[in-house]
Amino acid sequence: MMRARAGLWAAIFFVAGGLAQADPSFEPRLQALEPAIGHYPADIRDKADAAAVKARYEALKRDLDKALAAHPGDEKLLAQRGRLQSMGHNFDYPRAWDGATRDLTAALRKAPDDVDALLALADLWVNSRPDLAGKAENLYRAAQCVVGDRPLEPAQRGLFFSFYYQGKVRDARRQADFLRRTWPDVALYRTLLDIAAKGSGGESAGGEGVSPEPAQVALTSCQEKTP
Repeated sequence: MMRARAGLWAAIFFVAGGLAQADPSFEPRLQALEPAIGHYPADIRDKADAAAVKARYEALKRDLDKALAAHPGDEKLLAQRGRLQSMGHNFDYPRAWDGATRDLTAALRKAPDDVDALLALADLWVNSRPDLAGKAENLYRAAQCVVGDRPLEPAQRGLFFSFYYQGKVRDARRQADFLRRTWPDVALYRTLLDIAAKGSGGESAGGEGVSPEPAQVALTSCQEKTP
């Protein structure tokens, strides 16, 4: 699966009806995998580390498969398996991208306000295929809509990349300015204006086009929540 400007990400990120509720034991296991494969590129040190991560990934995938076989269509389980497979894509696990897209899309059709599923699908798409950056943008906006006017950092960060990969340089620069002003202690956000400026042909990050106030493009009205 083609990755959208993988070099750029590598440079910046080292970032109830009759259905049963999801087994809460799955969530800690998902979270435990995040430091290693919850981002691209994956933080895997050597072959032994890769084998250990793969074994934990496959064990959790098998358990989620069994849970979904017992409770078909459970939204929480679909979302958790989708999030797991989105992490699998980060270390190039076979068919993880297709599985993540299928499960997260199915989960969002049942529960379009699931913020974790919205963010997971948006991150998967924006970090893999430039032609899906527009759909990722809608998902990030939907996640922000769910939480209201308080800026949701993962969604706001994702918006920058969705704009950048679509070639919306002016919006990307405004979003970078918003991120830097809203979270001034995050070093990454101080570099995004320069990255966006390079995308505009080298124009200075402080030049025309950067709003002196936090960009309102970051907090827009609610949009469609499903892909």
